[in-house]
Formats: sequence, structure tokens, C-alpha cells
Amino acid sequence: MLIIDSCKKESISNMPPPVKTITSTNLNLSVANVLQSNMVIQRNKPTIVWGIASPGSTVTVNASWNSATITTKADGNGNWQVSIPASAANSNPQTITVNSGSNHIVLNNILIGDVWICSGQSNMVYEVGPASPFEGVLNYQSEIAAANYSQIRTLTVHPDPEQSPADSLNYSAEWSICSPQTVGDISGVAYYFARKLNISLNIPIGIIVSAVDGTSCEAWLNNEGFEANPSLSKYSGINYATEYYNGMINPLIKLPISGFIWYQGENNKNDNPVSDYTKLNSALIEAWRQMFNQGTLPFYFVQMTPFDEYYNSTTPPGGNLQDDSYAKFREAQANVLAEPNTGMAVTMDVGEVTDQHPPDKKPVGERLALLALNKTYGQDVQCYGPQYASWSTSGHTVTVNFNPGTAEGLNTINNAPLNQFFYVAGTDQNFLQANAVISGNQVILTVPANTPLPVQAVRYAFTVAPVTNLQNNSALPMEPFRTDNWSK
Repeated sequence: MLIIDSCKKESISNMPPPVKTITSTNLNLSVANVLQSNMVIQRNKPTIVWGIASPGSTVTVNASWNSATITTKADGNGNWQVSIPASAANSNPQTITVNSGSNHIVLNNILIGDVWICSGQSNMVYEVGPASPFEGVLNYQSEIAAANYSQIRTLTVHPDPEQSPADSLNYSAEWSICSPQTVGDISGVAYYFARKLNISLNIPIGIIVSAVDGTSCEAWLNNEGFEANPSLSKYSGINYATEYYNGMINPLIKLPISGFIWYQGENNKNDNPVSDYTKLNSALIEAWRQMFNQGTLPFYFVQMTPFDEYYNSTTPPGGNLQDDSYAKFREAQANVLAEPNTGMAVTMDVGEVTDQHPPDKKPVGERLALLALNKTYGQDVQCYGPQYASWSTSGHTVTVNFNPGTAEGLNTINNAPLNQFFYVAGTDQNFLQANAVISGNQVILTVPANTPLPVQAVRYAFTVAPVTNLQNNSALPMEPFRTDNWSK
């Protein structure tokens, strides 16, 4: 897989030339190249099979899990499409056979399970194994050696910005079986997500990784999304707006799927106002659901990790860790949760202040999977860390309360001292660090003596790069929050 330097988008001139947009062909018959041997098809939804044949010719399709022969005719442009009735999950290898006259195509070793589309930018691209500029996920050697998961199948879509929506992928594509020989080239976040689902559900999992380093959210929003949201017009025509959707998502919209996972935001963190990102990402969710036409498909996303891009450029090094600009972007991400059937994986404990691409991808992928297991699959698993509910004050003491069920067994990673990222502000609206201690399922803050009382606002981890260690008994980190809406 091609890796683009840091978060910079690859020059189109460096891309290999397009190949024919088919995966299987026999004279005048082809099947769309997203459909291949070794793939996973979505359970409990009709399977769409489509391709090209001689105009007006008869095409028959047989699936090994269904006794019916499905027949159609190619239209005047040679396009054909059939729908195979839905099937339950099946981990036994299946086949799809397509015939037209003397032309014959067979897709082998197909499993039936759940398919998820994994999109975003560099942190979604970041592979299990090392590939410059990424160094591989944490402990990648042992992770690769243990990656024998034949029920996990992956397709990585080649970077392809297009001016108009493509009906099929313009670059060759290949479904691969997860093994120590293949896993190194798979997105780390997507792999850990798929592995958690596969182990927990015991069904085949297909992941389609359609992500590109250095891309902005607007690059993945289609034209219909912009037309439905005139307030986002400032994004139209910049940063390859719509183009990565056109080349890398639109060719997938006929696929029945379970949902989406999304790791993106680095290239939008300086949007002004930052609240526009909430509108932009929400518009993307709504537009993708509309195009896939499978109801309110789940959309689970990653909140940005702590990171200070100026850490090493100040004298002395250290940046301005009290700056809250990135915190406000994370808040804009959290506000996307107003969209139905969404969830956010918090990563405040796995970031690295000086690295926008932290290698510890396992918790990220698994937290996305926990959201899916709880919200999509209805399993009784904890998927949230401690979530702020309310606060009260008495003199120089503030008590922080949490949403029921999210703060059971409050503790710190490895029982280390609590990282002090709570701040309070008095009547002067000046935030000062407050000493925090865990007390059962609450946190008690001691207000600095020079704070003009009464306390007006409380913040937690609401700065650029606070790597936190406060968590619940499911080892899920506390979400950052603020109780004010001050611009300062």
C-alpha cells in the first residue's frame, strides 16, 4: 500500500496509471472490481452483484448459498445488476458464478458476515507493519506473528481523487485473507476493530479501508451533501472537496454494509469557526447514509489524540500546553454525536504530545469495536469512559459527578498518581489548576486559594495535549469537558 509522507497528500502525478475497472473478465463479461474472490459479503441483506456484458445479452448468476438462478439482461450500455436474497452469516467458503453465453466468471472463497467501511486520513491509513513515515503499531512484530484470522478479509482502496462520481474503482483492488503474511499492510485501527468484532461475534468480518493521508473532511463529502448544506459553501472547491468521495466511496455505494468507522480531523483542526467542523462531519454522515440507502447506518469515529504541533518549535521546547484550540476542535467532534446512531472513541490516554500519529492503535480500534458491540450488536459491554454529568461547589471544594454507569471503579492507569488536568475559574474567568483526587465514583477538586469565589466553571483535559490517565474499571478514559462556553 502507498503511504503518503506525514499528513501530506500524495501528488497525483506520482500515482500509477489506472487499470480497467473490473476484477474478473472473460471476453465480453465482467464483474465490478470491488467484488472478488476472498471477500466478505454482508449478512441479512440482499447481495448486489453487477458488472458489464454485451448490450442486450442475458446474464445468469448463481450463489452457492441460494438455490435460485437469477437472470437479467444487460442494458444498452452493457450494464447489468442482480440481487441475491439475504443470507445468515456463514463462515464456510461460498461461490458466486456469473455466466453470459460462453463467458464464465467464478468468485471463490466468499464468506458471509458483516462488512464495515473504514475511512478518514493518516491515522486510519497507519498500517500494522512499518511503512515510512509510520513505524508500525506498538509491538507490531508480535502482533503480526499472531494475526491468524482467516475470517477477517480486507480490501484497501487505492488513493483516487476524481472530478465526478465514479461507478467503479479506477485502480486494481484485491480482497486479502488476514494472516501474518498480509496483516502488515492493513490499517492498524481497522484491523484491531475487525479482530475485536470477529472474536466477540464469531462471524466473518470484512473491512474496506478507504482512507488517504492528509485529506480534509470536505474531500469525502459528496456534491449532494454540499448542495443540501449551503452554509458549508466555503469548503466547496478547496482541499479536493468531493474528489475522494467520488473516487473512493461512490464506487462502494451498492455494497450492503453494517456501517462506518471514521478517523479524521487533523487537517480540519484549524477550521474557523471550529464549529463548522461539526456541521461538515454531520453533513458527511447524512450524505453517506443517503447514498448507501440502508437506513441510519452506524457511524463511529475517533476523537483526536493529545498533540501539540508547536512543542518542538518553541524555546525552550514545550509549546503552549495551556492553549485550548485543539480542545475546542475535540469539542466540535463531540458535538457530532447529536447525529443519531453515532459514537465517539476517546483517545486522551494514548496520545503522544509530539506525535500526531501515535503508534498505540490497539485501544483505538478496540474502542470503536466496543461502540459497535454495544450500540449495533446489543451486547452488554461498557463502551464509554467516565462522562461528566454535573458539578457542585462549597467554598474551596468542587465535586465532579459522572453519568450513571460510566465511572464505576474510577482509577488511574497502573494506579499511578492522577494526572492533574482539572481547572476551575472564579468570577474573573481565569482558569487555574485545581488539585484533584478520586473519591469513590466522584472526583473532588481543591480550588486554589487565590481564586475569586464562587467558582464559575470547571474544565477537564481541555487543553492542546493533556495525556490523561483517569479511567473507569473497563480501562476506558474519561472524556474531556468544559462547563462554560466562554470564548477565552
